[in-house]
Amino acid sequence: MAKIGICGTGKMGSEIAKRLIDCKQEVTVWNRTKSKAELLISDGVNIAVNIPELVKNNDIIFNIMGDDLALDYIYNSKEGINNCNLSNKIIIELSTTSVNKIKSISKIITDLDGSFIECPVGGSTKPARDGNLFGLVGGDKKTFDKIEHILKLICRRCEYLGEIGKGASMKLAINLPLMVYWQALGEAMSIATNSGIKFDQALDIMIDSSGAAKVAHLKVKTIIQAMNNETNLSSTFNASSSLKDMTLMLEEGKKFGNELNVLNSAKSYVEEAINDGWSEHDASLLSVYVNKKHLRE
Repeated sequence: MAKIGICGTGKMGSEIAKRLIDCKQEVTVWNRTKSKAELLISDGVNIAVNIPELVKNNDIIFNIMGDDLALDYIYNSKEGINNCNLSNKIIIELSTTSVNKIKSISKIITDLDGSFIECPVGGSTKPARDGNLFGLVGGDKKTFDKIEHILKLICRRCEYLGEIGKGASMKLAINLPLMVYWQALGEAMSIATNSGIKFDQALDIMIDSSGAAKVAHLKVKTIIQAMNNETNLSSTFNASSSLKDMTLMLEEGKKFGNELNVLNSAKSYVEEAINDGWSEHDASLLSVYVNKKHLRE
């Protein structure tokens, strides 16, 4: 049994913690908002009062944050990992970020004699709870070999890609088609609904055809509810997070002189939706936003 710390108990971090507890691991969590971490006490986790305590009392530290601002706090603040003794510690970064950011984080850890693995994960909260994430690994191969059995507790597949940065690149590549898909679905639905086909019927046909992305069937109920103007809908990955990832992708493309025109066009829809108050809506509901926009025009 490993002693595992989890830094960040948002939607994904919480489900990963529960999964590791189910797998009979000793888990300690920390979150900047303590009350969110305390929600997991009934699941059997321990609570660390701060990051140094989390690092000190655990051998493997998973970190999962929503954006680079949160990552900077974890790794660079006076309460952060940069002020910890990292000898014999392995830090595993699960967050989605840029190649440059993950390389800078890696340097912080290795300069402090710690070991570092990047493993951005594909999948949302249910796959996290069920151990069905897709891990995209970059870093020292010997370090990966040491902790592969732990990663396999939360991942159905762990793909080792090479040096630090390749995991981040592959995660952005995987996310790009999905980021574009929801807006494309909205435009496609507008063709059907503007011709008089009922939204529910058109969506059902799309989902049962080549017009559906792999995950689209999981979002059908929520999409229909949003189209019917229902509120308080579930979200596993919101529009703001979608915009964050799109921005990272565009920055990565520019490094190689690529404009990523399809993504850039899709991003404009997301920015409009966020400005219209859709920032916390699930990213899949951008399809509803786009469809309604075209119905109004």
